[in-house]
Amino acid sequence: MEILWLIIAGVGAFLVAWIDGANNAANSIGAPIGSGALKLRQALVFASIFEFIGGVIYGRFVSITLLRGIVDVSAVKPGDLIVGMSVALVVTGILVTLITRMRIPMSISQSIVGGLLGFGFAVGGLNSILWGEVSFIILAWAIVPFLGIAVGFLEYKLFNYLGRYMRGRRALLAGGSLFFITVFTAIFLYLAEKGNPVATAYALLAGLAGSVISTALYYVYVSRRMPGDEVAAREFVYKTLLISSSATMAFSHGAHDVSNPSGPLTGVLLTLLNGEVPVGKVEIPYPITVFSALGIATGILTWGYSVVETIGERITPLSVESAFVAQFSASQLVLIVTRLGLPTSTTGAIIGSIAGVGLARGVSYVNLRLVAKIIGFWFLGAAVTALSTFLLSYVIISI
Repeated sequence: MEILWLIIAGVGAFLVAWIDGANNAANSIGAPIGSGALKLRQALVFASIFEFIGGVIYGRFVSITLLRGIVDVSAVKPGDLIVGMSVALVVTGILVTLITRMRIPMSISQSIVGGLLGFGFAVGGLNSILWGEVSFIILAWAIVPFLGIAVGFLEYKLFNYLGRYMRGRRALLAGGSLFFITVFTAIFLYLAEKGNPVATAYALLAGLAGSVISTALYYVYVSRRMPGDEVAAREFVYKTLLISSSATMAFSHGAHDVSNPSGPLTGVLLTLLNGEVPVGKVEIPYPITVFSALGIATGILTWGYSVVETIGERITPLSVESAFVAQFSASQLVLIVTRLGLPTSTTGAIIGSIAGVGLARGVSYVNLRLVAKIIGFWFLGAAVTALSTFLLSYVIISI
């Protein structure tokens, strides 16, 4: 029976990872495809590589939150935890697959959190939920899309103003500065540790070194290929930056969303191995992280085109420049949220940023009805997952 539940949890985890990649691939490649900077097939391969790398390297931060930051697992019986987390994975995977067929960008993180809440209600009632942490997560769900809108709006206005001066070599210099910021943010946030000044100093030095080397390579690559015409040169610089920020977004999404399958699967595996629920210091096993990251990459390659048009074209028309601003804004926001360990919505960040870019040009440029529909599905999905997981878990545990 234990092997059966491990198989169910493993299949459910891979389904969640697969549909996460299929649905959320558009977070990193929707804007570059919509603006014409990348073709679909090369974009899917490109995204799958960086999603896998981000998941393997960065994925440990949010996974622990999903493992024991939603439900007080210390008050849950081992058998109940195995059933509840397995059911949450399967229900989330099936629900998001159905929504993906409708070409709706879905927040898988919100759905899996809803599933874990349903499991918590089934095994321990309201007292089993860590309401402080859950309230903070729900607050982040509401705030992140609006942060994306604000950052996208302000950065579009800023880049639109600076664009008058970004010609020829100035465009190359500005592009290099933005590339430096992108690389530095990723390295520093990964290595820095709260309350550890030595690690933070090391993160600062490593971030500076990595950024300098990466930016130097960027300059060499772009300067050798940059057209002589000023307008074409600026377009080329923005296209290069858009692709690099898409890589950052793919890395950020993989880092954040690998937790959706790996956190609950780790809970099931450790409980089966030890005969008790995981408490105290817990590390997500590396093979589970790799397994989950592979699932996301597979979803991107096999069905990642499903929601691309919705994000890349239907929210607001995107040029290479506006697509870069949206992608850059969202990728930095997601990196910070991931480092904080919050299972929030990466989809909310990119859709908010794209909407912000559109609003900067005027309300008429944004498909507000579509944005409202997408947000409604996020919260409806979390509620349906919670209710379905509650009912199934309660019935199975009661048998």
